[in-house]
Amino acid sequence: MPGLILLPMALIVEPQLPPLTATNLAGLLRLGVIGAAASYVLWFRGVARLEPGAVSMLGMMSPMTAVILGWVVLGQSLSPLQGLGAAIILGSVWAGQRANRPSTDTTPVLPTPSPAKAA
Repeated sequence: MPGLILLPMALIVEPQLPPLTATNLAGLLRLGVIGAAASYVLWFRGVARLEPGAVSMLGMMSPMTAVILGWVVLGQSLSPLQGLGAAIILGSVWAGQRANRPSTDTTPVLPTPSPAKAA
């Protein structure tokens, strides 16, 4: 919706877009289909299978994924403080996932018998 509100001002102020070529259209198609549609389908399919508590912790993993990919793929470096922040985030996600796990203890809890009342 905000994009529609800004559209008239963008048409007035911004320069005209260059003509679309086959390469440009292929790039837009890749971004639209793979970058958006397929990602959303996979995300919402996965979210539908998880508990709400587990899903709430996954929001913190998006920036962490970007940081880790930048570090591994692009050779970017992290300062010690950033590394500490990453460790805190990973630890909190791990603790949140662990806390939301259903209990595996299946031993039934039996009520303690009450002593018989003397008559």
